[in-house]
Amino acid sequence: MRLISQNTDEIAAAEAMRGGAIGALKYTTVALFVGGVLQATSPRFAAIATPQKAWLVVAAFLGGFGNGSDTSFTNYERRDREMQIRIAEQKRHDILYGSDAQAKAAAAVSLSSSP
Repeated sequence: MRLISQNTDEIAAAEAMRGGAIGALKYTTVALFVGGVLQATSPRFAAIATPQKAWLVVAAFLGGFGNGSDTSFTNYERRDREMQIRIAEQKRHDILYGSDAQAKAAAAVSLSSSP
């Protein structure tokens, strides 16, 4: 189990909210377009009262927000985990083979000690 700091938690929440807003915008745009097409072409849809049509748009908004938020948060967690793995592998590499800073320091010492 890994510990999540307050800062990481806030960043993850902001990422989820941003993804949710984008998803809601996409789904609502599609719902309004489809609703406009159905209003113009379908007498059965045109007979539905306006408040019920508004609830259909609200349902699309909520679905889009949930889908976008979940997708964005999952991608954030995946990127965060990949970064943790890269850092751990770099530390392991530095322990086994030495870091770049150690190699540069050794090269500087060898160059300065050359006649």
